[in-house]
Amino acid sequence: MRYNIVMGYQVLYRTYRPAKFSEVVGQKYIVKTLLNAIKKNRIAHAYLFAGPRGTGKTSVAKLFAKAINCENFKEESCDTCKNCLAYLEGSHPDIIELDAASNNGIDDIREIIEQVPYAPLLGKYKVYIIDEVHMLTTQAFNALLKTLEEPPAHVIFIFATTDPQKVIPTVLSRCQRYNFSKISTFEIKKKTMEILEKEGIAYEEKAVEELARMAEGGMRDALSLLEQCLAYNPDEVTLEDVEHIFGLTSVKEEVSLFTDIHSNHVSDVIGRLRNMYTQGMDTKRLAVDLLEIVKDALIYSDQGKDTLLNRLTAAEAQEILNLTTTDDLLKDARDLEETVSKEKQNQNFLVYLELCLIKMAGRNKAAAEKVQPIKESVTEPVKETEEKKTTEPEPEQEPVIEEPVEEVEPIIEYNTDFLLSILLDANRDLKINDQIIYNKLDLYRYESDKRKFYQLLIGTELFASNKDAIIICGNKTQADTINTRSTNEELYDFLNEEFGIDKMVYGIDEDRKKQLISLYKKTPEEKRNRPVYIEKYTRKKTENQTQEDRLRDLFGDRVKVEE
Repeated sequence: MRYNIVMGYQVLYRTYRPAKFSEVVGQKYIVKTLLNAIKKNRIAHAYLFAGPRGTGKTSVAKLFAKAINCENFKEESCDTCKNCLAYLEGSHPDIIELDAASNNGIDDIREIIEQVPYAPLLGKYKVYIIDEVHMLTTQAFNALLKTLEEPPAHVIFIFATTDPQKVIPTVLSRCQRYNFSKISTFEIKKKTMEILEKEGIAYEEKAVEELARMAEGGMRDALSLLEQCLAYNPDEVTLEDVEHIFGLTSVKEEVSLFTDIHSNHVSDVIGRLRNMYTQGMDTKRLAVDLLEIVKDALIYSDQGKDTLLNRLTAAEAQEILNLTTTDDLLKDARDLEETVSKEKQNQNFLVYLELCLIKMAGRNKAAAEKVQPIKESVTEPVKETEEKKTTEPEPEQEPVIEEPVEEVEPIIEYNTDFLLSILLDANRDLKINDQIIYNKLDLYRYESDKRKFYQLLIGTELFASNKDAIIICGNKTQADTINTRSTNEELYDFLNEEFGIDKMVYGIDEDRKKQLISLYKKTPEEKRNRPVYIEKYTRKKTENQTQEDRLRDLFGDRVKVEE
């Protein structure tokens, strides 16, 4: 088991951090270059390791610092000399690490500069590893310039950063730069399976592959995601668990959604998408997965080979190709790519994804309507004569079985005067207290059973708060979802159980917010801060009552039910 005498349980990414150059995943060219530099004794005085998070920058920096001080280095550090042992114990006096994210001022750098002239205490080199170096202030960078320009022979600087553009050019020009690339999904998958086998944990290969895709090129991210799966089920990693924990949709669901899009079922597509959203589905991941599906279908359309398919089987790819053309698939790819690019700029990503899917479905509908008249003219039946109709008996018609129409849950529309009364009774201190809790919703991003509340409220604003109610402002979809009976009751229970907030929650959109603010400003001062009666959920349900009756019992005449 992964236990440490001092630290107790150790997480996977710390337990399996590379201890040798041969264990570094995905950066073989950088590793080979550094090893050759050590063997040929061509070590520079400053290095810059740049690249995405979790790709091995700090790990390689530490291995390099250990290797250049090793007394018996050949292909790897010996791990037996006094320098290696001091490093392994975490007490090497000449390998100094600094986190620039929290130590980014000029005083922190001056402290380093003052120590630079002194000779190493144990090893051959004094190595300074500065992580997230782009966080240093301009004054701190300038203070470091002189030392970088004329460093003592025994000093080496290794800078690690995820954002090299923020490092000033005069520092960049004095460093040997190594660009760490994202690790391939195949390599992450392979390493993760090796770790699971070492830990003696059963796994499904598809589940590990999904984790590798979610990691987006970061080995550390993959192991953190795996750790979360093992917390849920310590004995096995299954695809079903991965999808459940991280709010993912299965390939089967995604293909079915894509089929609806290309069958012109716009209402079905939006209804299904919103249902997924309320269940905690990751909208960005769905958009990326749909883009992968389009890509697979295009690849399969070329020569019908399934060896290059990533998410689809040959049958699924053929099913999609039967519904559309490669030209339309290319347009779908452009639409989805454009939509995914907007995810970082706008938190209300669901709106953009809905518009994208509507656009895709509309394009296919237009194409279908364009073809339809031609088919009708070719297959137009010949009219029967009156005589023929009387002589031939009419065939018995099979009874038409109507499929049950799924009942759409009504949206509760709150009276403007009622919402205004909450705003007039709102209290700034109460809002601040609720805002502190509201900001903690991010903690539930990866909790499978509560993720849907994070997804529902992301990008919304806590508009007003009094002792019995909270008004939340979002887009129209979010406001309508909050104001549906089942979601509103679940949200009430969630806030009550998780944070002890016994308040009703009401959703409004931007237009209603502007209207309420305007009315508030017109209300005289003496009419503000008047208590308003708000009825909470009672948890008593009568089976014989209709849904409308129950709503009336809860909200009285303030409620209008939209069919």
